[in-house]
Amino acid sequence: MKIGFDAKRLFNNFTGLGNYSRTLVKNFQSRYPEHEIHLFSPTTNRNKETEYFFDGSRFAIHTCNHSFKNYWRQYQVTKLVQQLRLDVYHGLSHELPLGIQKLSCKTFLSFHDLIYEYYPKQFPILDRFFYRMKYKSSAVRAGHILAISESTKRDLQKLYDIPQDRISVLYQSCQDIFFEDRVMSNPLQIDRYFLYVGSIIERKGLLQIVEAQALISKEDRIPIVIIGKGKAYEEIVRSRIVELNLNDDFIFMDYVSNHELPSYYRFAKALIYPSVYEGFGIPVIESLLSQTPVITSKISSLPEAAGPGALFIDPRKTEEIADAMIKIVQEEDFAQRLAKQGRDYAQSKFNADTLSEELLKHYQRIS
Repeated sequence: MKIGFDAKRLFNNFTGLGNYSRTLVKNFQSRYPEHEIHLFSPTTNRNKETEYFFDGSRFAIHTCNHSFKNYWRQYQVTKLVQQLRLDVYHGLSHELPLGIQKLSCKTFLSFHDLIYEYYPKQFPILDRFFYRMKYKSSAVRAGHILAISESTKRDLQKLYDIPQDRISVLYQSCQDIFFEDRVMSNPLQIDRYFLYVGSIIERKGLLQIVEAQALISKEDRIPIVIIGKGKAYEEIVRSRIVELNLNDDFIFMDYVSNHELPSYYRFAKALIYPSVYEGFGIPVIESLLSQTPVITSKISSLPEAAGPGALFIDPRKTEEIADAMIKIVQEEDFAQRLAKQGRDYAQSKFNADTLSEELLKHYQRIS
């Protein structure tokens, strides 16, 4: 088959959607190299994260040669797909070019979440307008949607009225480094700590972690390491830490590379991830694959990601978060049991071989 991918975020985003795009395309190509793969992006960024995709024997890259990048992505990609006679075009991040549904090429759309619909106040008004306009239009026009969780599938049915038979669930994997069984050293030289990984934004619940830490006696507290960045909400969190006299309990990391990240997971007592909404929650499976249990929410997609490797809480109840933290610290056998069950679950359910095979079956069956 001749397969095209929307690669804008693959080449230019180095967090969630970019990691998803790079992982999916690399895993698929490395396992099924017989297929011809085309990558479409207005611009490219060449670095350690993207170097693999500049190999001309593996991929054909198509970029914009003029200043009207959005026009190129929305309209000219459709013409390129037609000229190249692609069998499949896959939009990896909620978007499809206009008019592509009229071609003989079969279209797939990865849909991650509808956060902007559930929590509109967390997005600027213009962003919400364009997300709703572009993403809903793409969902309606797509030949088939690949939702990254059952939770996202339900949201698409409920909010955008997409028929169930036009949506399949295809979970995401994570970087190969998390599947490697290698010797690591403790990056912080701290015997015990909890870990938070992710953007520092309101819905992910870092403020609730701070409030939970304040409820725990000093004897049972261990430090909490924060890997992530934020803006106004981070300032709120930092101010609350000062107010509660918890400065010594929180360690904010300026930068941690993807290569270093597994060691931070490996030596943590648990990942704390009390988010109120996630399309999937990639830090959860990164933690489980690192043999580290998770404290996370019992709502949204998080039970799907965590499986038997988590202690589930109500993210709005700081007492439950605090109780879970105490249980992990005090009950070593329980924590180790969660870690083993979680790693087995993540390795079997989210491994690259299984998910790449599922993706190929979708392409073959639908196309």
